[in-house]
Amino acid sequence: MVVIHRDVYSPQKDVMAARHDNSKNYNNTDGYGIAADIGTTTVAISLFSLGNNRYCGNITENNSQTELGADVMMRIMHANMGKGMLLHKMITEQLEDMAGRISEGVCSAGAIKRMVVTGNTTMCHLFLGRDLRGMAGVPFKPAYKGSVNITGKEIGFKKYPDINIHVMPGVTAHVGADAVSALCSLELYSTDKIQLAIDIGTNAEIILNNKGRIYVCSAAAGPAFEGQGIKCGIRAGRGAINGIKITRTTGNIVLDVIDTDNVESGISKEELIPKGICGSGIVDAIAELLKTGVLKPDGYLMGCEEALQNGVKPSIAERIKKDKKGNSFVIYNKEKNYTGYNGNKKEQDNRQFEIIITQNDIRNIQLAKAAIQAATEVLLEEAGISLDNIDEVKIAGVFGKFIHPDAAVLFGLYPDIDKDKMEFVGNAAGNGAAQALVDDNFKKLALEYSGKMEHIELAGKNSFQEKFLNAMELKKWQAVYN
Repeated sequence: MVVIHRDVYSPQKDVMAARHDNSKNYNNTDGYGIAADIGTTTVAISLFSLGNNRYCGNITENNSQTELGADVMMRIMHANMGKGMLLHKMITEQLEDMAGRISEGVCSAGAIKRMVVTGNTTMCHLFLGRDLRGMAGVPFKPAYKGSVNITGKEIGFKKYPDINIHVMPGVTAHVGADAVSALCSLELYSTDKIQLAIDIGTNAEIILNNKGRIYVCSAAAGPAFEGQGIKCGIRAGRGAINGIKITRTTGNIVLDVIDTDNVESGISKEELIPKGICGSGIVDAIAELLKTGVLKPDGYLMGCEEALQNGVKPSIAERIKKDKKGNSFVIYNKEKNYTGYNGNKKEQDNRQFEIIITQNDIRNIQLAKAAIQAATEVLLEEAGISLDNIDEVKIAGVFGKFIHPDAAVLFGLYPDIDKDKMEFVGNAAGNGAAQALVDDNFKKLALEYSGKMEHIELAGKNSFQEKFLNAMELKKWQAVYN
């Protein structure tokens, strides 16, 4: 039996808010400004009133460039094959469109005076229309250094030609402005603390501050946590499964399904039909399958007969099916859960008739988890410390904020440390862009620390591959430097 619980929240309300600290020199320029975080998979923008630094709202949506590749290497390849200006046009047009929608009913186009942009190095290059040939191979050299100031007209904006745009500074080809923005927003430069930040996204940035000495690296985690590359994966939004519990004694499944607008519209609970599974639901699913015993720590999903032979309850084992691509576990299907659509044709057309977790989905999560864990362990090794030495751990990224920590710790996505040391900080990179929008001193701070961060190139570390292979195991992460 599957029970569906309504989970009322909107991931778009993860506010990228600037800090209202009267000790800082905030600008008093009239008009409005936009803070933009261009991620490989998603783009998030926020609108602020510059006269009083008031937050006005935000929009998050898929990066339109994903049509030409899910990761940065595919984008670089396409750019170097003559599609660079197409990619540039795609992102600039998307930002203009998003800016128009977020400001509708709030201000005119001419009232938007400023924009601050952050993102990884490739995304910033594509936004600026810069040459990416130096990013295609060793020694991986970006086309520019530092921050960039440019006008809307120069960038190709048609609706906002007079807007002043500030692109935040990056560190290297593999560590971009998003890492710098997060570091400064989270103040990861304390001289009396050891601080670790993990920004979970398609490119995961890991920052380690060892009492003022700052190490940073980037790990290619892939877009699985954002619903991409997952069989039934979707972005967090209405109809997405974002929480799963499996009762081992009865085999009952409880699903938390996001409902962002039904309370106001009066649509009944029975019409809230799951459409797919988002990142936090995937994390829960992996943890729950491990607990039931159908998923082994090496990532192998048992077949039905094998599960029964290993003592798994029939009500759980019978949810495993096999096809030519391997085994999969059925979380939800029409036959067992269908309650009717009450004439809601749109709801019927948009839903999945069967929502499953496949062997390939599990492998994608393993690869992402292993990349993040191994990269973090390399930084710890570089600094000569262990997890036990760390005073603070910041889990950043919009996705990271909504994961259930116990599930993430169970299979090693998050380190197994004292919960009092761990903080979930949301979109730290976007917050940094928002702070830069209203505080010129923040821009200076970002430029200063972009030159102080020590980039650790994982490809040049012999221990990374070994750590990566070890981290593929789905178990608690208790990394210790030896």
